Amino acid sequence: MKFVERRGYLAKSIESSQVEQVVRTHLEKMGCQLSAPRKRGETGPDMIAELGESIWFIEIIGFQETPPIRSREFYEAFFRVISRDSDDPNHTLVLGLPERFKRGMRQRMLQYPTAWGKLGIAFPNLKIWYVDTEQGAVEEHTWAAPC
Repeated sequence: MKFVERRGYLAKSIESSQVEQVVRTHLEKMGCQLSAPRKRGETGPDMIAELGESIWFIEIIGFQETPPIRSREFYEAFFRVISRDSDDPNHTLVLGLPERFKRGMRQRMLQYPTAWGKLGIAFPNLKIWYVDTEQGAVEEHTWAAPC
């Protein structure tokens, strides 16, 4: 883990691989079959999990200390995950984020209330999972209620 001094406090940078490992462990405990980890440059979802008829398409990002990079990565992952939608009721779209994102999610939601609400209606199967890499925990939320 890398620590960076910023405005008088330390901002932690969390690698996406750390987030992915916690998500994999979470899904394995649920009994899911998981896709192999992607290789560098390989396209497609970061992870696919299957359990019975249910399939999760998961996009994962880390936490960057630089706000513009952090925002860009969030929106890129969002568009990647919704591109996996197929209107199949057994498919769940998951945006896996470091738990630190939870602090700013309400602000994002309040900044774009109309669009945020419409996205929740258009993608009822879209979930946000906050991943605590230190505790190895996953907190699951819907897009409509991200906090």
